[in-house]
Amino acid sequence: MSQFRIPVYRHHRPSGRAVVTLNGRDHDLGPWKSTASRVEYGRLVQQWLDNGREDLSSGHAYDITITELVNAYWQFATRY
Repeated sequence: MSQFRIPVYRHHRPSGRAVVTLNGRDHDLGPWKSTASRVEYGRLVQQWLDNGREDLSSGHAYDITITELVNAYWQFATRY
């Protein structure tokens, strides 16, 4: 059984903000020690765990191909 660590809620001193690092990428959580930053930390870590400890951006709902984007724009432009 492999062990892994839950990423740490930490203080980014230069900005006074709370951050968590997931897969090498820092995520801004909000003001250090605020309730909102702790809630955001819990949400992001849970999402990260649910995603198999993979990058949160993979499989993002906004991922589309260039062809889909051009097609959607073409449909918009022809109606306009």
